[in-house]
Amino acid sequence: MKKIFILFVALVSFSVASLSAKEISISILVAVQQRSAYEKIFKEFTRETGINIVTIPKLDADYKHNLPIWLLEGKNTPDVLYWQASQRLFYYVEKGAIRSITHIWKEGNLDENFSHVKNGVTYNGEVYAIPFSYYHWGIYYKKSLIQKYGGVPDDWETFISQCEKIKQDGITSIGIGTKNKWPAAGWFDYINLRINGLEYHQQLLDGKISFHDQRIQNVFMEWKRLVDNKYFNKNNSKHTWDSVLPLFYRNSIAFLLIGNFISSRLPKQSIVYKDIGFMPFPKIKNIPRYEEAPMDVFMIAKNTKKIKKSELFLKFIARSDIQSKLNENLGYLPPNKDGIVGKDKFIRAGFQLLNQADGVSHYFDRDTIHEFDKKAVPILAEFINTGDIKRLTDQLEKIRKETFMK
Repeated sequence: MKKIFILFVALVSFSVASLSAKEISISILVAVQQRSAYEKIFKEFTRETGINIVTIPKLDADYKHNLPIWLLEGKNTPDVLYWQASQRLFYYVEKGAIRSITHIWKEGNLDENFSHVKNGVTYNGEVYAIPFSYYHWGIYYKKSLIQKYGGVPDDWETFISQCEKIKQDGITSIGIGTKNKWPAAGWFDYINLRINGLEYHQQLLDGKISFHDQRIQNVFMEWKRLVDNKYFNKNNSKHTWDSVLPLFYRNSIAFLLIGNFISSRLPKQSIVYKDIGFMPFPKIKNIPRYEEAPMDVFMIAKNTKKIKKSELFLKFIARSDIQSKLNENLGYLPPNKDGIVGKDKFIRAGFQLLNQADGVSHYFDRDTIHEFDKKAVPILAEFINTGDIKRLTDQLEKIRKETFMK
């Protein structure tokens, strides 16, 4: 009887171990309504490979609380983890918590389809994650209104001239809600990208360039033109990013610089929706065009014991067909250039915009460290109302030295 019991225990142990060997765990940061989109893709991976996926879903705050515990303390670490590109990814790379996947990138010739977003997952020449989803930023406008002032402006001087004509007619040229603070960073990012380019922008947000540098002073001076001419809406500090939308619908505001998450707030069944257009941020200097595109990635934990299976998943999630299906359900864009997007006009406009870009930035709060971001963004929001370049420069430079030089 004892031998039978021992044999039974051994068989059960073998069965559990065998089952465990055929699965990987993947953590995802999701809103409640997004989980099913991931589950459908995970089931497809299981059908193709026979590898089960144990999903570890978390809401935003819980996920950000758990991520350092998983990666830095090594407690119950998932094999594959969702995260965000650029500095938020590089933070964990510097800690030695993420596996390099450069060999996967080279074997799959992923430069062919991901060259425009590679900078967001590359650190010291090594690739550490697969981009699987992103969304675009740009300027939304009312077609019927802008048509009265010459149509969509392509360059900065035309844009400013148009803003002046609009203001003279008693209409607010640019709408923004700075109660949230972060919308102001979009203006800083884009003017800097259009004047100084992506590499300079990244070096600045990495603390390597002084805010007294003349090149960044040129950015502040162009931004100040908008402030001094009173193109931004009054009382913007009392508005959230989306509370200005009713003014936009009623043609009381001409332009909005915002991310495509705005589309979830737009009245798609209304005639107003048909009258809303999208345009790239205007050209300022004759340099390559870079766009803002916050990007989500999957990465492999350094301490996983299921390296091959985890790598197999990353190869799977890099495919254009998989990214197309997942992002159609998420309402975002596939970074893979061969991806297929839905019929929504803003999604299609964004896909064309980002596929033609020479590279992407990932927004201020993802391209710099949190210690700098949390202090700098409120200062950028304040500038929308003061236009005080000296105060802006001195404050940002003080914070840069405090956070990056220690």
